[in-house]
Amino acid sequence: MPSIGLRYAGRPGRARRPSPEAGPGMPGRAQKPARSRPVDAQPAMTSQRPAGASCSPERAPCRHVWGDAVRHARIAVATFLVVVAAACGRSDGDSGATETTTTTSGDDATSASFGDLEEVCRPGDPSGSPTTGVTPTEVRIATFSDPGFTGRPGLNQEFFDTAEVFAAWCNDRGGINGRTIVVDKRDAALTNVKARMTESCDEDFLIVGGGVAFDQDGVETRLGCLLPEIPAFVVSIKARGSDLLVQPLPNSVEVVQSGGLDYLGEKFPAATKKAGVLTAAVASTEAVAEQNVEAAEALGWKVVYDDAYPAAGVTDWTPYAQKLKDAGVEGLIYVGEPENLAALLRSLKNIGYVLDFIKTDANHYDQKLVDLGGSALADENVYIQTAFVPFEQAKPSSATGQYLAAFEEYMPDGKSRTNLGLQAWSAWLLFADAATRCGNDLTRTCVYDNAKEISRWNGGGLHAETHPGSGQSTPCYAMLVATPDGFELADDLDTTDGIYRCDPKAVHTLTGDYGAGLTLADVGEDIANMK
Repeated sequence: MPSIGLRYAGRPGRARRPSPEAGPGMPGRAQKPARSRPVDAQPAMTSQRPAGASCSPERAPCRHVWGDAVRHARIAVATFLVVVAAACGRSDGDSGATETTTTTSGDDATSASFGDLEEVCRPGDPSGSPTTGVTPTEVRIATFSDPGFTGRPGLNQEFFDTAEVFAAWCNDRGGINGRTIVVDKRDAALTNVKARMTESCDEDFLIVGGGVAFDQDGVETRLGCLLPEIPAFVVSIKARGSDLLVQPLPNSVEVVQSGGLDYLGEKFPAATKKAGVLTAAVASTEAVAEQNVEAAEALGWKVVYDDAYPAAGVTDWTPYAQKLKDAGVEGLIYVGEPENLAALLRSLKNIGYVLDFIKTDANHYDQKLVDLGGSALADENVYIQTAFVPFEQAKPSSATGQYLAAFEEYMPDGKSRTNLGLQAWSAWLLFADAATRCGNDLTRTCVYDNAKEISRWNGGGLHAETHPGSGQSTPCYAMLVATPDGFELADDLDTTDGIYRCDPKAVHTLTGDYGAGLTLADVGEDIANMK
């Protein structure tokens, strides 16, 4: 992947520059029939709105989606990429359902510290087999991902790469109190989540550092066998709010991080009165968009355009660009992936319409956006909210520098420069930190309880401070600006901690009904039965 240039940006807010054809007399877009937005369902296949569903009269009309079941898998993977990452998957072509690896470098171990974390892994004299997946010599950990999906070979391969690299790094430093980490790479290949989860229940101690598109399909099985998880991410509401889950970067079902909205509202106050929303037409992404809209409206924003594009892809983005222009949108909340945003930007440029800002998420910190967007990024109006230290700021002694060095040592050709890789590494660090404090008596209860006690966490310095124990979103964020030359840190952000602004008001408590997670009680289990 080409190097991503990074510099600090300091620009005053610009006046919106509409094309000559734009004007107050332009017609608005046609209204679409209202529809419900189920949170945990598969892509909507109906245009009917069930009783009780409603849309705010102050906002633009609800989106309408249509489709058919035969497009399900194709839509699902597009949606997955939209929600969780810029998945420039590495195609390995040799992906089995489950692969077990035990990795060490054979070199002499060096420091077991990582960033500001001390003695992450350490030797010991273990004995006994206190629970599933633990022997006197090893601990078996599952990592879930989808690289075997034939529709996108190598999908999120970075989870498996990161698992191998971390295991090698940790094992060379003594492992978990002398127990070697053995990674079971559980390839769900998109649709085999339940089968892989059943295998994991029988063989693994914990699930760490992964994520799958259809994670809702495995939650009931996981809770039924009392298997804790420390994931890189979770997607569905059913999984996000589930029991026996500790997230290093919590994705709560109760609150949403609104810092980027605060920043843009101060920078472009007029544009927030003519805001638009655009996302993929599938329930999971629409839930993300709806939560952003709720937070924006709580800040006084006015949404004049609310639309969804087919998750399977769009061949011509001109109609969407024209609808943004016709509605007079000046600021856009975009939930998607870099390829689609780049195409939309090119279409906006072609019709001569410039938005004051486009607010999007951390998965757009990706060279693909720069390569495909090109000169359409010249207006420097794409703002990306992130919790991670950019790779370009990685000094050798920093946590991000150590992460890159570990890949260079153990897997030089591995997929390292992604936000998902960093998220996975943070999950592995959190697991190791919780597990080493258990000593020889390595049980699921001990690791889970220790992880839940972690109230402040930054992955050793990989990212802003988070709160895994409470599961609440971090109030800290940084802002990046995409340009034709790379990415800039927005230096007009009023930072309070390094590159981050930390503000309790940047966390919005959700009031809408977006669904609920699955609990142990739902599956007839009790945490007291966990060993």
